[in-house]
Amino acid sequence: MARLKKEYSVYLLKVDSEKCNGCSKCVEFCPVDVFTIDNKKSFPLHPENCLGCGTCVAVCKQKAIILTEI
Repeated sequence: MARLKKEYSVYLLKVDSEKCNGCSKCVEFCPVDVFTIDNKKSFPLHPENCLGCGTCVAVCKQKAIILTEI
């Protein structure tokens, strides 16, 4: 019996704290609650939940979020 191979996309999230102004748009719009605010800056608390949809990148006016598929 052959095994089925499943492919999973994994995403790496980084928030540039130099650019982040703590507006919390990423927290508000992320559909799977990846982000939180810590010390007035955004932080990916649950990066394993990331779907790679790019919503956080789109709503970040500071261009502080870097989303990379690995």
